[in-house]
Amino acid sequence: MRTERATLRRGLLRWLLPPILALTVLWVWATHGVVLHFANLAHDRALEDSARTLAGQVVPDGAGLAVDLPPAARRMLEFDEIDTVYFSVTDRSGRVWAGNRALPAADIEVDGDAHLYDGTVDGRRVRLAEFVTRGEVRDHDLLVRVAETLNKRELMAQEVMTYMLAPQAVFVTGLALFLWYGVGRGIAPLQRVSAAIACRNHADMGPIDEQGLPAEVFEQVHVINQLMERLGHTLDAQKRFMADATHQLRTPITVLRTQVELVLRTAEGPERERLLRDMDAACARLARLANQLLSLSRAEAGASLARAPVVVSTMVEDVVAALIPAALARGIEVSVDIEPGLPALQGDGVLLPEMLANIVDNAIRYTRSPGEVVIHAQAHDDHLLLSVSDSGPGISIVERAQVFERFRRGTAARAEGSGLGLAIAREIVQAHGGRIDLASGASDRGLQVTLTIPLSPQLPDPSATGS
Repeated sequence: MRTERATLRRGLLRWLLPPILALTVLWVWATHGVVLHFANLAHDRALEDSARTLAGQVVPDGAGLAVDLPPAARRMLEFDEIDTVYFSVTDRSGRVWAGNRALPAADIEVDGDAHLYDGTVDGRRVRLAEFVTRGEVRDHDLLVRVAETLNKRELMAQEVMTYMLAPQAVFVTGLALFLWYGVGRGIAPLQRVSAAIACRNHADMGPIDEQGLPAEVFEQVHVINQLMERLGHTLDAQKRFMADATHQLRTPITVLRTQVELVLRTAEGPERERLLRDMDAACARLARLANQLLSLSRAEAGASLARAPVVVSTMVEDVVAALIPAALARGIEVSVDIEPGLPALQGDGVLLPEMLANIVDNAIRYTRSPGEVVIHAQAHDDHLLLSVSDSGPGISIVERAQVFERFRRGTAARAEGSGLGLAIAREIVQAHGGRIDLASGASDRGLQVTLTIPLSPQLPDPSATGS
């Protein structure tokens, strides 16, 4: 069952929308508080004006004060369609001179201008304003108080909240749509890359177009292109191997089948023995060619090297011991000169002997009897210099770059061969971070092959192999 994965767009919106909603709610709350502050300030000033107006109705009466509040003025003071208005005029002793309800006193003594405070009347929350009208003596002071319920204020708070929430809802909805669209445009390069990969077949290892990609996507696509380039080199090496193997093995197999047919039609005797020896030689050539093709394929594909200490002297001695019978059969003298105390070489314990064996085998094959092959090994500037010199026909200067190609041989070559030895050696030495050079032998005779390999581990760029 396929698991549905969350899209990048939804993931980004889940991270962006909650903070935006939280900030919007905070902004609405702060704006609501500011609006209510100024609305309450306006109502408080109106309440204070009512207290001053009522205080203006207090007139001197002999030694004291009296309240001159006609019925019409009282009705105007008490009239309010939404709130209930209370007022009272009392002296310091609490005697009521005028009013419709006893009102709570301020929590502090008012001395001077009007004072605003909160209280309750009949269990209802009210806002009060208190003003003091001075008499000739303190006992003759009159305390004028006007109170109103909070209905208008609460109604205004609801209206403010209603009018603010509607535009904010439209704002947040529009912002969410713009975010959805903007995030979609932002991840469009990813969708383009995905479509470019999806429409490819298994043989298309070309790079993905990196033009117009943002920096974050560019880095990822660049890494993918590098991987595809390495895979392309590997696939190309495999294709070359299959083509080369098909081409190179067809002729030896055909020859071998012909020899088998001849043996089957030949009676026992010397001729049959000769044909069997020819078959054995053909099988040996076929096995050597197959092994060389496999070695070349592995080296060109940039296979991971199994890094381990390789003792140079042991490697050289093992290679020489394996090839000395062939050298003796051809009348070739093989000599070895190894510098004492050579440090171990960090490399592949299979490929390095294969590399040296191909070079020494070439030297033995192309040197005529009597001849000699000299193998020399020494350390120089943190590198191993491994040279193989022979007294054969050599390779002309113009051909030295060409003989590293597969199945290319020098024009002076007369012995049988496949033309793979130097190609294999170059791929292996490059895989170890080294190089291979060709030069004339001593006294301009023969060929000298020099391998320069770092003694410390160095891995080359994998994309550079297989070329």
